[in-house]
Amino acid sequence: ILLLSVSPANANGWNNDVPASVVGLSGSCVEIPCTFRYPAKPHTTYTGFTGVWYTENYESNVFHTDTSKISEAFKGRTKLTGDLHKNKCSLKISSLRNSDTGPFMFRIEIENLDKYTYAAKKVSITVKESPEQPTVSVKDEVTSGNPVTATCTVFHSCPSDLPDITWSHDGDRSSPSQPQSHGEWKVTSYNLTFTPSREDHNKNLSCSAKFSGKTVTGYKMLKVKYPPYNVTVVTKSSVKENDSTELTCSSNSNPPANSYQWFSLKGPLQGNGSTYKLEKVSRHAEAISCTAINTVGRNNSSPRKLNILYPPYNVTVVTKPSVKENDSAELTCSSNSNPPADSYQWFSLNGPLQGNGSTYKLEKVSRHAEAISCTAINTVGRNNSSPRKLNILYPPEIKNESTCQGAILTVCDCIVDSNPPSEVKWFGPDFSKTFPSSSIKQNESLTIFTVQSWQGLPETVQCFVNNSLGSSSFTLEAPQNGIIIYIAVASAILVVLVGVLVYVVRRHRGNRATQQLAMRNEMKTRPKRSDFKKSLSLSLSLSLSLSLSRSKRLLFFCFMFLKV
Repeated sequence: ILLLSVSPANANGWNNDVPASVVGLSGSCVEIPCTFRYPAKPHTTYTGFTGVWYTENYESNVFHTDTSKISEAFKGRTKLTGDLHKNKCSLKISSLRNSDTGPFMFRIEIENLDKYTYAAKKVSITVKESPEQPTVSVKDEVTSGNPVTATCTVFHSCPSDLPDITWSHDGDRSSPSQPQSHGEWKVTSYNLTFTPSREDHNKNLSCSAKFSGKTVTGYKMLKVKYPPYNVTVVTKSSVKENDSTELTCSSNSNPPANSYQWFSLKGPLQGNGSTYKLEKVSRHAEAISCTAINTVGRNNSSPRKLNILYPPYNVTVVTKPSVKENDSAELTCSSNSNPPADSYQWFSLNGPLQGNGSTYKLEKVSRHAEAISCTAINTVGRNNSSPRKLNILYPPEIKNESTCQGAILTVCDCIVDSNPPSEVKWFGPDFSKTFPSSSIKQNESLTIFTVQSWQGLPETVQCFVNNSLGSSSFTLEAPQNGIIIYIAVASAILVVLVGVLVYVVRRHRGNRATQQLAMRNEMKTRPKRSDFKKSLSLSLSLSLSLSLSRSKRLLFFCFMFLKV
């Protein structure tokens, strides 16, 4: 007691400043700040200082300038962080234990002056198992795309042993600030400058501080303003043609969109609300898009094509362009509808056919096959095709109605049924002579080939026809022209009578004044009348002599007679 005390007269000059308590993190370090004052003699410099920290009741030397005197429990864990020559007596205890609670007091021994224990001011240590949670601070509202700075404030007890800091967001990290006192703790701040995005909205920005074996994390939820994105036109999954439908412009934005624009492929539509109504929609309706706008910006949707339901239309029976007779053919009922047709019906002119699929098979088709139609059906309605007549190919067939007729003009008709149409050749009885067709008439699969002649045809005529599938021939009997002889004779007599009549009329024209002259002229022209009689006689004889020749030659001589 005598050793550690000083006289009351000198005690007023001895004083120190220490906190009543400090907080330390178990396993970390803690620093007890300390300054002291002593009653120095004027104009005296002291160089010999010994500093000692004791536990209460002087049980242990927590620290001693002579390290050999440090108690075993504190060896290697304590040191003075202050300079005794500058009146600094701060103590650092590392690897803090739960038993390092104190209280502790400081003693100074000054060579050539005195010794003093500052027992009146003791310091206790509160050892905590977990550190305080960091505090994260950032603006209450940030805008996507604009850089912002966040601050992480870490509470610790040992400025010389700062924790490792980890941020949950990428960005530029600053160096730690100088430790500041904050109640029982020291605080150090760390800054992060980053660019927020819309994905950061309503997400925590975290700062983790890792001490010796212990990690604590602080959080701050970000409120990010961003323009509309994921803009889409939303409507019913389908709508029937001619019904009305409502479209909604949906988007994700902060703050929510407060204005909208609507567009078709042709340009802007009337409307600035979040919904747009279409009346009597058509299957030909164009795709529609929208633009969502808020205080930060705007964005567009992709065009939305409406799923418009309508019954089948353009229903047609589709098959091969042609099919050979007796082959099989497959017919398909084609249509345009939404949803696609899921049921079918098939018909001929005689009524329904067996089958409800999109295809129908005909076996051994005939040239007489009837036209076929189909009905396509979906959940919205039905529609019918036009009858489809098959193009059936078959070889030529010459009809029994093929005949020859004629009196003056001989005409032979060869009536052919074939597909594709046939070609014809006309032959005489021995096939040595051919005759060209004078006319060809086509009516669907029937073709009428005609040959005719003024000179007459042989007693039999061969009609030979063929197409790409086969050929056929038919023999026709041509009538002969015996009656033409009598017609020629009668024609010659009639011509003579007409000539005489014309002559008589011309002879009796004129007036009396010229009668005598006419009589003289008549006398002079008698030889000519004799010549006329001769001509007439010649004409008759020629007509009779030619009675057994061809009709054409007879008519020619009659014509020459008239000319004379």
